Parts: sequence; C-alpha cells; structure tokens
Amino acid sequence: LKGYPRENPHPVNEARDLCYILYTSGSTGQPKGVMTTHQNVVRTVINNGYLEVTPEDRVLQLSNYAFDGSTFDIYGALLSGATLVLISRDTVSDGLGLSRVLKEERITVSFMTTALFNTLVDVDGQALIGLRKVLFGGEAVSVPHVRKAVRLLGADRILHVYGPTETTVFATFHPVDRRAEGQRTIPIGKPLSNTTCYVLDRQGRPQPIGVPGE
Repeated sequence: LKGYPRENPHPVNEARDLCYILYTSGSTGQPKGVMTTHQNVVRTVINNGYLEVTPEDRVLQLSNYAFDGSTFDIYGALLSGATLVLISRDTVSDGLGLSRVLKEERITVSFMTTALFNTLVDVDGQALIGLRKVLFGGEAVSVPHVRKAVRLLGADRILHVYGPTETTVFATFHPVDRRAEGQRTIPIGKPLSNTTCYVLDRQGRPQPIGVPGE
C-alpha cells in the first residue's frame, strides 16, 4: 500500500519474550494460563536431543492449535523448513480416514496422543510404516500396542514422549526398541536437551537415586 514500507520489519523479540499463553487445568485441576516463551518453543523443536526434523520431512498436524501438542507440529515443521500437512477435525477422529491421509500425504513425522496411536495400530498399523518417526504420549501406555507397533516398524522409529503443558509439550523422551517385548511398562525416558528433571517427594524435596518420588 502507498505510504507503507515494503521491507520486512526488523525482529525485536528476544528468547525470554512471551510467545503465547495456553490455558490448561494443570496438575491441580484449577484452570490457569501457562506462559510460553520463544526459547521454550525453540528448545522443544531445535537441537532437542530426540528428533531433528529436516526440510525433506512431511509433518502431520494432528493437534488443535489450542493444545500444546500443536507447538511441536507447527514450529517443528516451519522452523526446520519441512512441509506441514493440515487435516480436518473429522479426519482426526476417523481411524481409517487418518490412515489414508498418512499414506496419501506421505507423512514422515507425526506426534499423536496415546489413544490415537493405539487406534491406528488396531485399525491399520501398516499406515505407520511410511513414517520415519512416530511420537506418542499424554496418556497411560498400552504395552501390547507398543509391542505390535515395534514388530511392524522395527527399532528406533517410535518415541514415547512425556511432559505437561508447563514444560512446553515434552520434558522427557524414550526411544522404543525391541526391548519393549520384555518390558511391563514403557519408561518416560530421559530429559530433552537443555532440560533438567528432578524426582521429588511429597514435600518437594529431592529424592536419593533409586528412591521413588512424586
């Protein structure tokens, strides 16, 4: 438009500046707004220690933008130069429809809830074969579904991820391999890069190594 500059504005944001606020019930059940900074987002998707998305990847956005999982989908793809594939809400809830999208859109990376992961394994596990990385989490793990997926995909293609909204999508990750055949549960794993996890007691005090905490 006439009178307006044609150049892009200079970036003024710094790492600790607010990127967005996401409302969640949190661990107490009381709604609250979680303030996510630019460095929170970058730490989740860049040099994170669990997955490097590349320009050749095709990332499927399964999470609504009001859910923190979308941070991985959107920024993980766009900050890496990858293709972000969007689908309708109806397709997300349709196991066969979602299976078809995974194949037709040649999806290579996808993060999904544990329930959705289980549904795909039951409905059409073959749909996951084209993905180089499948991330799942957010709910209790079904070991039988994980074992079935490992048999289909092989080792080192499935990641169990864990973390509340307050930690910006993921705090820990566990690469699932063939050891899942003998495991009674799937661990939440170790912290992402630039992340520290503490095991505490009910009073918030650090526990000794090997002692269960809260």
